[in-house]
Amino acid sequence: MDGFERRTSIKKEKILNISAALFQKEGIKKVSISRIAKEANVSQVTIYNYFESKEKLLYEALIYFVNQTWEEYLEIAQRSIPFEEKMKLFIFDKGQVASHLHEEFYNYMMDLYKTEGNYIEQLYQEKALPAMMQLFNQGREEGFIDSNISDTALFVFLQMFSDYVQKDEMGDQILPLTEELMKLFFYGIAGKGESKKPD
Repeated sequence: MDGFERRTSIKKEKILNISAALFQKEGIKKVSISRIAKEANVSQVTIYNYFESKEKLLYEALIYFVNQTWEEYLEIAQRSIPFEEKMKLFIFDKGQVASHLHEEFYNYMMDLYKTEGNYIEQLYQEKALPAMMQLFNQGREEGFIDSNISDTALFVFLQMFSDYVQKDEMGDQILPLTEELMKLFFYGIAGKGESKKPD
């Protein structure tokens, strides 16, 4: 990559970073290209040269957000800490982030997730699911997950959850319940996990 390509790449990432942050916080309709250009300290022409339209920028910003979120989850999953500590981080930190997504951005993401062969589903199947199964193996080894629960049962449970959230009418119901659903997912209805926030 030469100097021009590197500068272009850095500029595009800055635009995506700012766009994703604005869309998450303020929604889609309220955020204009001119606002993004001002925040990113670039011209509107530059944004259109890179992304052609607001719709394409929105899509790329969503992919950027999904990739960043995945990297953050993976970093936690790979830490040398007990399984239960990882679960607390997922629930209290990442769960709160998800629950504060603007409804427009969340619905856009869920609409994409419902399309066949979409990027989010590919990421889930190819990277997230194998990483989660490794994490569950750690939970078994530490006695947090019942060793009698097979990988097949866990996979079916995860797939049921994935299929459910893709239903048309589920988006509005799930978003405000994100933290509760994560607790239910990891601790079950018995609620054996500690509920206090980690230090």
